[in-house]
Amino acid sequence: MRMAVPTEFITSLLLWFVRAFVSSIICVAIGLLAIKIMTHVTSTISEFKAVKGNSVATGLFVSGFLIYAGLVVYGSMVNPFFLSQSVMISSFFNLQRLLVVVLSFFVSLFFGWLFYFIFAKLSPFGIDLDDVNKSPIAVGIYLFGYEVFLGLIVFGSLMIPLG
Repeated sequence: MRMAVPTEFITSLLLWFVRAFVSSIICVAIGLLAIKIMTHVTSTISEFKAVKGNSVATGLFVSGFLIYAGLVVYGSMVNPFFLSQSVMISSFFNLQRLLVVVLSFFVSLFFGWLFYFIFAKLSPFGIDLDDVNKSPIAVGIYLFGYEVFLGLIVFGSLMIPLG
């Protein structure tokens, strides 16, 4: 005996997938942009030059980005801002949720800059942040940490209850 799958179920499933996919792609693009901006903010650390060619450092960088992407995809599946249920102004985007995600991007850049300033310029613990440049693995770990930090912030912005 064959069971028929209702068309409504398939349509809902496809709509859910499209919503999560588009929200995830936008958030991943925001993450790539944040990493590029942070490389300019932390000008004394040559992130990509150091990581390139070192398998462990590259693995750490990619692993950090996979964790970031996982957090973003999970958050987008649970609470997407594209074609979401509580559409505010547009028929395609929940502008409140999108604004919170974009604000989280700027918050991550601000705190990234602030932490860099504190550790590189003020050196409260007597540690020179430029020492990270001495090892590609250290740079990979630094990038890994920033990507996880960014992922948690964006994930939190996707999970904040609105209204």
